[in-house]
Amino acid sequence: MLDQSKLAKLRHDLSNPLSAILAETQLLLLAEEKYDAETVAGLKQIEQLARKMRQTLQSIE
Repeated sequence: MLDQSKLAKLRHDLSNPLSAILAETQLLLLAEEKYDAETVAGLKQIEQLARKMRQTLQSIE
């Protein structure tokens, strides 16, 4: 089992790249008319999963 300091570090280390993934995906979706339907669906799935992962990280105590 992870102690609290290791857990906090893990949460922090995962949150930074996750935020970048979410931000870049949202930027791409601002111009979704440039992409085909399959690409847009993929980007939306990435965004949804990134949000879910962020919620999971925030719920870890």
